[in-house]
Amino acid sequence: MFRIGVVTDEISDDIKEAIDIAKSWGIEHIEIHNVWGRNICDLDDASLSKVIRIVRKSGVKVVVIDSLTLRCHLDDDEEYSRHIDHLIRSIQIAPLFDTNIVRLFSFWKERGLTEEKWERIFEKMELPIKIAEREGVILGFENVSSGNIGTSEDLVRLFNEFDSPNLKLIWDPGNAHAAGEKRPYPDGYERIKDKIVHVHLKDSLFKDGKHYWVPIGEGEVDYEGQLRALKRDGYQGVISIETHYVPPGGSKVEGTRRSFEGLMRIIEKIEREG
Repeated sequence: MFRIGVVTDEISDDIKEAIDIAKSWGIEHIEIHNVWGRNICDLDDASLSKVIRIVRKSGVKVVVIDSLTLRCHLDDDEEYSRHIDHLIRSIQIAPLFDTNIVRLFSFWKERGLTEEKWERIFEKMELPIKIAEREGVILGFENVSSGNIGTSEDLVRLFNEFDSPNLKLIWDPGNAHAAGEKRPYPDGYERIKDKIVHVHLKDSLFKDGKHYWVPIGEGEVDYEGQLRALKRDGYQGVISIETHYVPPGGSKVEGTRRSFEGLMRIIEKIEREG
């Protein structure tokens, strides 16, 4: 019913180990973010060639290049220029892995997001979007609580500003919840569902005023409802586990495995009930 993926470094920074474990769980789609302690776009050519060979021999499908474009400070123009170089590198790398989706963010979160700051954010997003249009790639914008665009209301503002076929959404309900959205599904999803190109899955809860990442199915995000809606609406993309959960005293492998198992319980319930 769903094609399930995983962000490899949620399992291990060693991409071969991560792929081997993912395949042992039956996962055949991956996203590449950090490899051997560095973002995929920051690897030297020899390391990148090694990653390409590992992926090719494994037979898995790369869905997204998890670049870090605009995960930087809004008012640092030198850092911004480096991030434009990072974007161009991600666009060069994507076809090497047979994908055309690279990731985009909205700068580190500003305190007191005024109209002037919104204008500056959008001003500096013009260039990445125009570059994507020129190069024919999809910018998968990911909503995150650490950035300026985290909730569905923020996303509506973004997509009202930029009506580009090359700007799409990596919808992350867990991130929306962490950013303060009470009901990522159904409220958030219904606002932005027409823009979705890819989905990230992580679960989130607030307890005693503190935020926690938890295994999928153990938090406050209605993932059963969200997955039913994706099925109902004919979503054809991949749903990728990016759990961020590590159990106390445990490992990333254990945390991601628990989220995978929680996800599968929800999917199996949906399948049983038709």
